[in-house]
Amino acid sequence: MIKNFLAILILIFLLLNNSCDHGISPLPEQPEISGFEGTIFFVSPWPDSIRRTHLVIFKNPLLQPSDFVITNLKFISNEIPFGVQSFHFSSLDSAIIPPSPGPFEPGEYAYVAVAHQTTEQLSLARKDWFVSGVYYTNNDTTKPGVLVIQENKITRNVNIRVDFNNLPTQPPGG
Repeated sequence: MIKNFLAILILIFLLLNNSCDHGISPLPEQPEISGFEGTIFFVSPWPDSIRRTHLVIFKNPLLQPSDFVITNLKFISNEIPFGVQSFHFSSLDSAIIPPSPGPFEPGEYAYVAVAHQTTEQLSLARKDWFVSGVYYTNNDTTKPGVLVIQENKITRNVNIRVDFNNLPTQPPGG
């Protein structure tokens, strides 16, 4: 009986000794990656003429038609489904630009907008884009807000209101 008890005790000791490496210490912290997320709110009916809608982000402001170039365009979301009343987005989702999800480069981005097209195929020509909603900071609708992406942080509440009946000022070149 004592032999069996001793064998069981040794077996329990061996199991506990081999299965625990650091006791109950917490898992190592995983660094958060840089990026953004928010919601687009559509407050009016969608016009039937819209064929595609995307979230777009430009590094520099759109002050003249030549600012609407691929080198200034840093993010185009996948297509936003037609007719939705709200759409949650994240830079961690897949997108057209950049071509795969992942960390978003920290920095300041001067123009964040929801834009739609009436063309069937995605076009990067300025004349084919219509701004439907703009990201503003601190409820200041007099100028587009600057999106600030910090190192190893997700910028939250990048929310945009879209009213197809009251479109914002369009960038030059349209």
